[in-house]
Amino acid sequence: MRIRSLTPLALIIGATLCGGAQASSDDSCYPTWSLLRDSLDVCNNLPFLSPGNDSRVNLRLLLADRQALALKPNALSEDERSEGYGPVPFAVTRLEEGEIEGDESEESGAAALSDALERLGVKRDSTDSAGQAFLQGEGSRCRSNRDDSAASFIGELLSTPSLSDAERQSLARSRVQLLDSCTWEGEKQAALLPADVQSEQGKAFVTYLQAASDFYSGRFAQAETGFASLSDNPQPWLKETARYMVARTRLNDAQKDAFDEYGTLKDNLDPAPLAKVAEAFEQYLAAYPKGLYTRSAKGLMRRVHWLTNDFDTLAADYDELLTQRDDEQRNLPLEALIQEADNKLLMTVVEATPAPLMTATRDLMLMRPDSPAKMTRETLLAQKAVFAGQPAMFDYLQAVFAFYIDKQPDEALKHLPDALPAQLDYLAFSQQTLRGLALEASGDLPGAQKLWLSLLPLANEPLQREQLELALAWNYEHGGQLAKVFASDSPIQSAQVRLILLGKVADTPLLRQQISRGISDNEKATAQFVLLYKDLLHSQYAAFAEDLKSLPEKPADTKLGTSLGYVYGTGQTLQLFRWRGDKAESGYTCPSIGEIAAVLQADGKDAKGLNCLGEFILRNGLDSMPLDQRPAAPQLGSSEPAFKGEVFSRLDGYQTVIADAKATKEDKAYALFRAINCYAPSGYNSCGGKEVEPSVRKGWFRQLKSTYSGTTWGKSLQYYW
Repeated sequence: MRIRSLTPLALIIGATLCGGAQASSDDSCYPTWSLLRDSLDVCNNLPFLSPGNDSRVNLRLLLADRQALALKPNALSEDERSEGYGPVPFAVTRLEEGEIEGDESEESGAAALSDALERLGVKRDSTDSAGQAFLQGEGSRCRSNRDDSAASFIGELLSTPSLSDAERQSLARSRVQLLDSCTWEGEKQAALLPADVQSEQGKAFVTYLQAASDFYSGRFAQAETGFASLSDNPQPWLKETARYMVARTRLNDAQKDAFDEYGTLKDNLDPAPLAKVAEAFEQYLAAYPKGLYTRSAKGLMRRVHWLTNDFDTLAADYDELLTQRDDEQRNLPLEALIQEADNKLLMTVVEATPAPLMTATRDLMLMRPDSPAKMTRETLLAQKAVFAGQPAMFDYLQAVFAFYIDKQPDEALKHLPDALPAQLDYLAFSQQTLRGLALEASGDLPGAQKLWLSLLPLANEPLQREQLELALAWNYEHGGQLAKVFASDSPIQSAQVRLILLGKVADTPLLRQQISRGISDNEKATAQFVLLYKDLLHSQYAAFAEDLKSLPEKPADTKLGTSLGYVYGTGQTLQLFRWRGDKAESGYTCPSIGEIAAVLQADGKDAKGLNCLGEFILRNGLDSMPLDQRPAAPQLGSSEPAFKGEVFSRLDGYQTVIADAKATKEDKAYALFRAINCYAPSGYNSCGGKEVEPSVRKGWFRQLKSTYSGTTWGKSLQYYW
């Protein structure tokens, strides 16, 4: 079999740019049906490790292989369906777990506080707390001034036997009052603190409240002094909490001027205060390796590592936490940690770190053509020690470099395994995917086809089979074997993939076949619509007349939307081809579309026929029909279409009538009227065909206003745009 030549690899990879999927300013996403992409596109991710994926997707794939995070794609939303998506490709949000919740729920904290206050007989005037007023992810020292922290404090009052009931009540009232705000001047602060506490342990709790209010008010020096005075207190909770708060206070003090007005971290922070922060957290963690605040302390240590640009340690932090199977060892849910790692490390670090998980993810980002920091072969080879325990990952990164940066698919194949794995985790799947792409880029479509088919039985992880179906369909299309996609034993069952090929490249026999053999009613109806539309718009009027015979007199009114390329609920039904042209909105009366086609079959330049075909297109909104738009290579459906020749355009039809000396006065006047209106009101052509200069349009206008001034259209038109 003769294989059609492929686009050169450099053109293939560069064809899909990151902005291509975000086709409008409303932040909508649209699918790009290709496995070949090296630029970031958050709207079009694939389940193999690729530079074109969002870094969070690649990170999830690697975590899935470590059994740290199962890949669980969300069901397609209605918006995604209306945008034309299937399972693959997918927007980055498809893998997100939804809204990220904090490590403590407001409900449980409120319930615990209410229970503790009830036991003391203390009433709370307000149910609001200052710490609950922040958006998810918004940083503030006040976030911990919440019901749960107040409940912990009051719980300790209840369990401290040396306190009297009156002292417990007084201390509890003060703590509840502190929930209302996060800033108190000295005089107001003194009024909030209890003055009737006399016991030694009670005074220690007062000291804690004063230090806490100093902390929340931003008086960090006073707060640290207060907490430090409690760091050896015999009351266990006070002692541990005070040690933790010393470190937290130092951190807030050290970072108070670290950000500019836009929240961007400033350069050249003083390392001395941050060193003291790290020392305090390390002391707390050494004393309390499984303490009340151990998870929080480790999380804040990550912040210290970030503030000090200690990316090696920060990467190790994320490597450990993200691969930790015990959720109790993390201070944030995995979803939040992935976002944090992306923001704090992956978007910042350039040099390789000792953590292979983070380095591999960052390497893929650096292999994008628009990456500010460029990956070089020397840089990559210098990472061999980082991947000493993961040689397959290192080989894969070298293959990615050869394929995407050097544009040498044969070299990429040298770094990829020839033998099929026993099972396909995402790294193995990535190796085989890149192997197939390299074979195709080298011109070996049969070899790639054989590989795609052999991988299908092994594709058991989420989204793998869907990607293979897309890959195989592209191979069949560009290898001149489109019929295999629609064979009775075809492994390609993805509705979107099949419909794209029917709409863009299928020929007449294949479309006729799928009208009866389609795998769904939608596929059958789509095949019939495409066949009739392309017969008509490619001026194959005899074929249209024949194919129209199989259309019921009253076709189903089911709207065909995304199957024809429409988005957001727009579309057409097969009833379009029973259009009778009898409403005559413009006053120009036309017969049915079947009769129009018959007239044009007899005479392709018939003035009435051409005007009425234009009327059919105009009244049914068929200008710039999605079926007429050919995808850019290397997308699915980008091969040579089976229907040859130009698509009929209204403007060309009108010009033919205008130039026809035998056309009637009415036909010519209407053609002039409509041709001029092709440029109304923007001055841009909305009717297809070649552009017409304003001077020509002006001539049409004068002709209409002079020779045909007595017609309805000559009287009504005021401008020529």
